[in-house]
Amino acid sequence: MMPHTPPEPEDVLQAQMEATGPEEEQTPQEEEEEEEEEASSFLTAPNLREALVRLIGAIVRRTTEELCNQNREALRVQNDEVLQLALQNEALALVPFLLENYNSCQPVSDVDLLSRITGEYRRYFTMILEKASWCTQLLFGIELREADPFFHTRMLVIAAGITYDGILSHVQGMPKTGLLIIILGIVFTEGGRATEEAIWQVLEKMDIYPDAEHFIYGIPRKLLREDFVIEKYLECHQVVHSDTTGYEFRWGPRAYAETTPMQVFEHWAKNSGIDPSRIASLYQEALQEEQAANAEAMASSIEE
Repeated sequence: MMPHTPPEPEDVLQAQMEATGPEEEQTPQEEEEEEEEEASSFLTAPNLREALVRLIGAIVRRTTEELCNQNREALRVQNDEVLQLALQNEALALVPFLLENYNSCQPVSDVDLLSRITGEYRRYFTMILEKASWCTQLLFGIELREADPFFHTRMLVIAAGITYDGILSHVQGMPKTGLLIIILGIVFTEGGRATEEAIWQVLEKMDIYPDAEHFIYGIPRKLLREDFVIEKYLECHQVVHSDTTGYEFRWGPRAYAETTPMQVFEHWAKNSGIDPSRIASLYQEALQEEQAANAEAMASSIEE
């Protein structure tokens, strides 16, 4: 007997659409009300898509070449600015749905994802999903991983080995791990000790300001000085200069226990579109720390 081959998500979606019949056309008012209801169902920011567009526009993006270098069709797409904008909008529209599935700890199927993409763009499913995944990784520190290849399902998990998402913080109900990983990366690139000023210099380029309410992170200074320190991902030390008193941040014990400089560095490099090996000194430093940690763990296991 031949092994059963699962149908492709596109075929399943088509069958479902044929079974349910053609969709009824909605009036502009009904479409607008539905969009508003979806946006506010889980996320506290009612205009998440617009906010994401603004934020991503302020971040150093992964280049289109690295997003679309898989085949000739992708190369044709990258030269079509109108199509690229449409695919970006389709990807951003998936983000609230992905976050809802993360919050409910439920897997998401490719069929469900396809059903939320406008029909004419479904053939670009892989590219749209990659863009949406990049967005959730960079902003929220959440990775989309394959859960079951047979049934084409995926799960959203916290990136870089970290177990904290900050949703229980007294701010907004969205994951804060993205900001934590960025800050851990800044500390690493600053030689293991980063002044608060150095951290804000980087974050402000991403439109993240110390005391300005952020639609994802709440009050960033509170996360930096309080939440991440209380959770032991960061250590905060007061530093007295000749004329001022400032703060210096280092990795905390929980950060060392759950992740490594290499994991943080690779996560940051991947989502900024930079090959880690291009930044040779930092890459080598992270690699050496990773190898030393592995050697220490192996020695401990042998002793036991």
